[in-house]
Amino acid sequence: MDLQKTILNQYVLLNGKPTLKKISEDTGIQITRVFRLFNGSTMKLSEYQIFNKKVKEKMGLTDGIEAIAFECSLRLSPEAIKDLELFLKRKLETWKLIQVQKSATSGTLTA
Repeated sequence: MDLQKTILNQYVLLNGKPTLKKISEDTGIQITRVFRLFNGSTMKLSEYQIFNKKVKEKMGLTDGIEAIAFECSLRLSPEAIKDLELFLKRKLETWKLIQVQKSATSGTLTA
């Protein structure tokens, strides 16, 4: 799934399947443009940034992790940055394993 579809799906899930009008009002993007985006028109970077910001706000995230990562890249040693990268990769792998385990468990429960 490409970034555009991902961000639009996240937005819809987090906002309870809003109407095109509500999406337009929330994002400030014209309703006809919102319609075209949801029907496959290529998203502009500025539109992606708007949807991304709305998704992060809804999830209670601000640009915290990005800002911290950027500051780390400026101030920490290359070894410390590699340690952080490894830690984040491990967290992600753990999450993936849990998801596989959940889907395997739920698959055996249905008969």
